[in-house]
Amino acid sequence: MGDVVAEAVLRRTRTSAAVVEYLQKEIFAGSLRYGDRVDVERIGATLGVSPTPVREALVLLERDGLIATRVHRVAFVQHFDARTLRADFHVLGLLGGVAAARVAKDRDPEVLARLQGLLRALDDSGAGGADGGHLLDLAAEIVLVQHRAGATPRLLADLRGAGGFLEWAARQSDRRPPGEIIEAQRRVIDAIVAGDPRKASRARLQDTRAAAEQVIGELIRRGVLRADGTNAAAG
Repeated sequence: MGDVVAEAVLRRTRTSAAVVEYLQKEIFAGSLRYGDRVDVERIGATLGVSPTPVREALVLLERDGLIATRVHRVAFVQHFDARTLRADFHVLGLLGGVAAARVAKDRDPEVLARLQGLLRALDDSGAGGADGGHLLDLAAEIVLVQHRAGATPRLLADLRGAGGFLEWAARQSDRRPPGEIIEAQRRVIDAIVAGDPRKASRARLQDTRAAAEQVIGELIRRGVLRADGTNAAAG
């Protein structure tokens, strides 16, 4: 019985994660805009799932600041614009900077070796003309290693909570040439290897701010934001 229940919970969790990604794509594409009501029944019918994983997805997206739930549990797309996105990415960068600084201070040989190995793989992939997706996978792994090695359990939870949509959107938006992606990670890792916590923190924040500009640029290109950074659906 326990295995059956566990499998049911796991299946539902996977389903709610799929709903989260579907709604992220809808908002990122501008199909769902600021102020639009999120129709639980319609989404369930579209994806062929029950209302339960849809509601669970809305809870996660509310945590990310994408959805606002009002009286009678009616959900609407929350307001966002270039200014709020920059602020949210800044917070994510500060949190990531704390983790990077702690890694630089600790200078654990195994962690340093892992980071340097990933940087070499990133270099090799860039030189070999790897597609952008592979480069972004390696960059994400570098960040994850820093988070796991440098974050306390509370900080790691905060990073996961702050990441969510921001990290997903950054992945969809990153149009930087390979050299820029590689150099951004190199700056952080070089500072960590040198044992310079302040420089490592600044480099991580700088990379996160660059991600914010990529996301804002993509949302402007898609017409979700106006050229001045305001939300196109706002009055």
